[in-house]
Amino acid sequence: SNVSFLSLFFFFHPLFSPPCPAEKPVSLTYRCPCRFYESNVARANIKHLKILSTPNCSLQIVARLKSNSKQVCIDPKLKWIQEYLEKALNK
Repeated sequence: SNVSFLSLFFFFHPLFSPPCPAEKPVSLTYRCPCRFYESNVARANIKHLKILSTPNCSLQIVARLKSNSKQVCIDPKLKWIQEYLEKALNK
């Protein structure tokens, strides 16, 4: 009958199916928090800056905006960001 065939199929199927591939290393599956950067955010519009240090990612700077509390990624090459980082490191 069909029921016995299906039960045998599902019983033996895992035995003859190819093994599942191993999980990918973290470095291949992890995405950097900032994939796109905002370059036209004025310093005066930022409520809070967060500098993320993550392996395998370039410098990640996340800003919370004053106007709507939205979080955006800031381009680390902006002049005022460079000055801010320089002051923070020299303290």
